[in-house]
Amino acid sequence: MEQESLNKTWFIDIDGTIVKSRNNEQLDEAIGSMGDKSHLSEELIKKSQEFIQSIPDNDTIVLTTARDSRHEVHTLKMLNHFKIRYDRILFDLRAGARILINDIKPVGIAGNNEPLKTAYAINVERNEGIPIKSLL
Repeated sequence: MEQESLNKTWFIDIDGTIVKSRNNEQLDEAIGSMGDKSHLSEELIKKSQEFIQSIPDNDTIVLTTARDSRHEVHTLKMLNHFKIRYDRILFDLRAGARILINDIKPVGIAGNNEPLKTAYAINVERNEGIPIKSLL
């Protein structure tokens, strides 16, 4: 069994990756001026929407964000509006580096003939989207 045949968990940031980057103060302003329509002020990065749509249905998508949890309703409306699929969302994260640590699967655990590395990191340019060809 190869790495490609195993279901994956994708950790994907929201701001600067799925939609154009906004901070909590900018979100507060949008909510204050637009109320329950504030999610319409978000700018989708189309390339990232297409990337997320290409993730296999059996994979898990965990969205991460430094957005305060007070922006949850706004953010959920925005994700629904843009038809962004996800399984979980983590709010209130720090704006700094996100570090993923995972084990290497020993030979035979998943039908593999070699140890399988199970942690990867991909950095994308802010507001440029996720390049579909380089990741799947």
